[in-house]
Amino acid sequence: MKKEIKKFKINVAFPLIIFGTLMLILNSCNNIIDAFSGASKTMEQDGNSLFHQTDETTLKVGELFIGGEVEEPGKVELDDYYKREVFIKESTYDESTGINFIGAYRYRGYSLFDLLNPFNQKKKNMEAFKPAIDLYIIIENEAGDNVVFSWSEIFHTNIPHQIIIATESAPIVPHRKEVDYIVGDTWKVVAANDLFSYRTLENPSKITVLSFDKKDYPIQKGLSPMYSPDIKVVFEDGRNFTINEITDTTTYTRYYASFYGMGMGFHEVPYFQGPLLNDLLKDSVNFFDPEWIRNGLVCFSGQDGYRSIYSFSELFNRTDQVSHMLSVAFDKMDGGYYRIFHPAEFYADRSVKSLKEMYFFKE
Repeated sequence: MKKEIKKFKINVAFPLIIFGTLMLILNSCNNIIDAFSGASKTMEQDGNSLFHQTDETTLKVGELFIGGEVEEPGKVELDDYYKREVFIKESTYDESTGINFIGAYRYRGYSLFDLLNPFNQKKKNMEAFKPAIDLYIIIENEAGDNVVFSWSEIFHTNIPHQIIIATESAPIVPHRKEVDYIVGDTWKVVAANDLFSYRTLENPSKITVLSFDKKDYPIQKGLSPMYSPDIKVVFEDGRNFTINEITDTTTYTRYYASFYGMGMGFHEVPYFQGPLLNDLLKDSVNFFDPEWIRNGLVCFSGQDGYRSIYSFSELFNRTDQVSHMLSVAFDKMDGGYYRIFHPAEFYADRSVKSLKEMYFFKE
């Protein structure tokens, strides 16, 4: 009996010792992990980080429902998720007055990547077009406001977890000037990759997952030759124009990339070269339009019906200010004249070749 009691004590004590040791290690790193949510506490203010020298404010958290084209719509159980951290310089832009600076902030909260991950997408057009690159989401609040994001800028980018629903906020202040950056009191959607913060949305309550259905692009697998000599740019209000072949190589930019597809992995492509999308559209598109930045989307479709969705903001409102490219194909008869490309993509799949049309629309 004594041996059994002794064995029981050892079995109980061992995990407690391991847990205590782990907590000591984490405490020494100033990165204490909450055992239930996985959220890490913020860093101490006397360290080297210039992002962590102010107190954070806890924001009021509401309820969130995820629906649309998912297998099991439902309420998000926030206790099942850990939190991530982003840093943002928030501002808007006015063509007459220039930059309207709002403030610099540190946010902690729930990444859209994490929140959407267990809600497996169930595309209504799965039989016709299987890749998830034509999906996008609409985030709404009870006041009737909404913002949009492409599925790929959440799940297929080189740097994920940059779009979060913030539950804690703190100003990032300069040393030599007194500032008063308003923190707010309600949880909100923030996008760290955005140059201007029009996609900030307070008190989000619903996320809807949708696949593109505004136009019909019939799939023609195995189309050969697959050649589109130009691109038609079409807006939902009926405006349209054509981008023709541009052979002046002095206007080209060159990007090098490890071109890696979801299905076949690495593709040997020496580089991508061609005119920048911003340059080609600057006389036809207002890159600073708040409504387009909040709610705009663009569908790029190829000669064979292959398509992908980008948000207007990820195309033209990037904090890195790197433009997407219309890359000129090496083998034009098997790739058309242009394909869309951006080096911030982890996967190659949204790089539609033999581009035939760009369709601009808002949700």
